[in-house]
Amino acid sequence: MMRVLPSLTVTPAMLLSTTVALEDPSPVWAAATAWAKDDLCHRVETHLVYRRITAGTTATAPELDPANWKAIRPTNKWAMFDHLRSTQTTVSGGPLTVVLQPGQRADSLGLLNLVGSRAKIQVHQGSTLITEREQSLIQHTVQNWYEYFTGDPEQRPSLVVWDLPPFRDAKITVTIEPASGVASCGRLSVGMGVNVGEVEWNPENDALNFSRIERDFDGALTPDVTLIARRSVPKANLRVRIDAANVPRMLRLREQLNAVPALWAGWTRYPNSPYAEAFLLYGIYRRFPIRPSNKLYASADLEIEEM
Repeated sequence: MMRVLPSLTVTPAMLLSTTVALEDPSPVWAAATAWAKDDLCHRVETHLVYRRITAGTTATAPELDPANWKAIRPTNKWAMFDHLRSTQTTVSGGPLTVVLQPGQRADSLGLLNLVGSRAKIQVHQGSTLITEREQSLIQHTVQNWYEYFTGDPEQRPSLVVWDLPPFRDAKITVTIEPASGVASCGRLSVGMGVNVGEVEWNPENDALNFSRIERDFDGALTPDVTLIARRSVPKANLRVRIDAANVPRMLRLREQLNAVPALWAGWTRYPNSPYAEAFLLYGIYRRFPIRPSNKLYASADLEIEEM
C-alpha cells in the first residue's frame, strides 16, 4: 500500500517544548557587531543561519540585507522541520525530545535521517497517555553466518507511524535516545496520511547525480582530473493501482500537492521489507498521470523527487 503524508507546517506555537537548549551554536545577529567575511550568525525571528559576504557592520537584519548576508541553513532547533532531510537537529549528551500540539487532526508521523538508539512516540490528551510506540533504531542486517558474527550494527534511518489517534487537542511527544552520545533527526513530518493505492511490482529507485567529472576531449581521464562531489538526489518511479472510487480524491490530492513537499511511502504494508527505505521519499511529484484501467480501478505512474 502506498501512502502519502502532506505534512503540516510546524510553527513556534505548535512546538511546546524541546530539549534543544539553544536556537543555534552560532552567535545571534546584532547590529553593532563588526562581522568578518564568512562569519556566521543566526536570527531567532527567521530560524535561519546566515553567512557574511563582506566584512563590516550594518544595521539591517540579514534577511533584509542580501548584499551582505546569505542564508545557508536552518538553525539547529528548527533543522528537523525544514524541507531537507540532510539538515539535522542534533542534541549531544542526552535525548532529543520535542513536544508538539498541532491543534488539528494528525494520525501520521514520520522521522527521517535519524541518529540514535531508540525512538519513542507518545500521544497525550490532556494528562492521559493515549498511545505509545517505541522502536529500536539499531539494526543488524546479515545475509550469512560470517556477517552475523563480524558485521557491525547499522543505524535505522527512518521511522513512520500511520495510525496515531487523531485527536484535535492531542500533544505528540517524540523522543530519540542518543547513540554514542548524539541524537539527531533530519526531518519530522506530521499530519493526516492518505492512502493512494497498491504499488505494482518493478518500481524504480534512482538518483539525480549532480557531481561532475572532467574528462579530456576524447573521454580519457587525466592525472589531474577534477572530481567534484555534489549532491545525489533520490527519486522513484512507481505504478500504483488506485480503486475507482478513490480517483476523485487523488485528483484533489494532485492539485493540493502541486509543488508542495510531502512524505511518500511506497511500502507501508511491509515496513520492515528491505525495499521499504528505497521508496520512502520526502519531496514532490514530477508526474502523476491517472489512467482508468477498467471500471474497478485506475493506474497512476508516479515520479517522486526528493527535496
